[in-house]
Amino acid sequence: MHHLDYYPLLLIFAIAWGVPLILSWLEIGKIPSVIVEIILGVMIGPFVLDWVGETPYMEFLANTGFLFLIFLVGLEIDVNKIISSLSAFHFKLKSILSNTFMLAMGIYLGTLALSFPALWLIGRFHDINVVFYALLFPTVGISITVPILKSSGEIKRKFGQILLMQGSIANLLSILLISIYSGYVKNGLDFDLLLFNFIFIAFLVFHAIGKKLNRLRTFQKVIYRLEHAANQIKVRGAVALFFAFVVIATVVETEPILGAFFAGLLLSLFITKDRSALLFKLDGMGYGFFIPIFFINVGINLDVSSLYQIGESYGFILLLVAGFFVTQTIPALSLVRLFGLKKAISGGSLLSARLGETVAGAQIGLALGVLDESENAAIVTASIITCLLAPMVYNLMNRKDEEHKKVIILGGSRASLLLAERFKLHNISFTTYLQRDEIIQQFDGKSLPYQVVKPLSTHFLASLKIYSGDLVIVLTESNLLNQQLTAFLKNELKHSKIITRKQSVTHDLVDNNFEGIKTVDHEELMAGHIEDIVLRPNAIDSLSTSFDVYRIEEITISNKAINRKLVKEVAFPPTGSLVIQKRGGEVFIPHGNTHLLLGDQLTVIGTGAALAEFRNILEGR
Repeated sequence: MHHLDYYPLLLIFAIAWGVPLILSWLEIGKIPSVIVEIILGVMIGPFVLDWVGETPYMEFLANTGFLFLIFLVGLEIDVNKIISSLSAFHFKLKSILSNTFMLAMGIYLGTLALSFPALWLIGRFHDINVVFYALLFPTVGISITVPILKSSGEIKRKFGQILLMQGSIANLLSILLISIYSGYVKNGLDFDLLLFNFIFIAFLVFHAIGKKLNRLRTFQKVIYRLEHAANQIKVRGAVALFFAFVVIATVVETEPILGAFFAGLLLSLFITKDRSALLFKLDGMGYGFFIPIFFINVGINLDVSSLYQIGESYGFILLLVAGFFVTQTIPALSLVRLFGLKKAISGGSLLSARLGETVAGAQIGLALGVLDESENAAIVTASIITCLLAPMVYNLMNRKDEEHKKVIILGGSRASLLLAERFKLHNISFTTYLQRDEIIQQFDGKSLPYQVVKPLSTHFLASLKIYSGDLVIVLTESNLLNQQLTAFLKNELKHSKIITRKQSVTHDLVDNNFEGIKTVDHEELMAGHIEDIVLRPNAIDSLSTSFDVYRIEEITISNKAINRKLVKEVAFPPTGSLVIQKRGGEVFIPHGNTHLLLGDQLTVIGTGAALAEFRNILEGR
């Protein structure tokens, strides 16, 4: 058997295992572990300590890790969601502002357009390949943005979804354009440049085959039987698909990353991301083995001394960092109308983080010869700096106490009181505008936020600063006032995110075709409830009684005092219970010996008082 030196792998995985462990132990959550891995790779590499050098098998594993990272990026994109959003799209400003995909696409195109003048300016000081840099500039560090959006609670909101979509689009199109440019550099303007289209053909063929196989019950039974234990048939199939597309890309002489990306994109069409055990296993394979090798190997091969080959190399790095932030933040200002200036700047700053995809693109440029060693080192260094600065700017500009209102309730009815109670229970940011003294006393008694407005009129709405992203709920007791306020919001303020009360069949409040406005028909709801009481009396009585007493809520652990404690060590309220615990992509049922970690999301059930106590314990209020 040919002798293989496993020492480099031992050293690499000692780093890969120790870095996140130490960062978590020291509670240094704001520094991404991959940054430390790259830096330690530089330290053990041939240009510093010279503990590890280049070997063929290490190069193979690192390249596979790079391709697997791109494969997982493709898996993150929800193609079905993009298609469904486009089907309802109209070329109007309101439609663009309400369409997550179009907003994200606009930010990407803005970044791409700004990259050329920014790089032309940089090119006045340093000799660079402007075209390749312009294709590389819009890439977004998804591995940085996703954890930060999760920790800030924005991941499921529209703001977070726009940032995620923009990052996915930027990486998709950057990979595609870099692959085409790579083919141009290798083969010039000839027929071979069009061979990358075979990737699209393969995508359509494999998709058709996959749909047919999914309809075969015999195939599904075999897959289910072989899914677990020693066979792991789904994992093997996913890896086979990954390598199939990489091989196809290699055969048609285009970049293998394009094949890896489309393999992930194809697989994402056939799995349910929130519940798929396959996705957890592929993440484990990628981030547990292949991807750490890639990042640490980037550091090992990074010739830090080559930075001095560029005159004033530190100035070049700072220009790159400034370019990343400027070209990303300016297009993100399109979010001002939806979320306000500070939130738009925070989003643009977070998208300025560059890491895995940018570093990977730089490796392609290095292999093509359009970048030299010093430029590659400068790009990696600049990417690391953005990963340190971007989260800091995001947290500074996205402070919760400075956010504008998420929900505006106009009204003084009992319905607005009940709705305010539920919003408070779920920690939804809202303000209710009231004009009746009787209802004001009830709001005071329950410590609900409100402002007194006398009278509640269209003139008041004109003075109220309402963002396009704000949800306005019209719940006054006057049918005529509901009509007037909603018509003013729709026609004068051009606001479309409205929920309003429709009290009779003659109520001609809103054009049913007007996008974004939803009506609640009081009489229809009453008729449906009476129908349920008549046809399903026992079920309705049970649900009504239970809802008054017990409620369900999701709470994220942010109290450092209970971090790493066992469930049985914490005095939770006896009138409530822990139901589900989520940690990263893993979902499980907590028991006495389950550890509680910062960032875990707990689903709890209990009375109103119990839920308040749960929040005190888990959030440290």
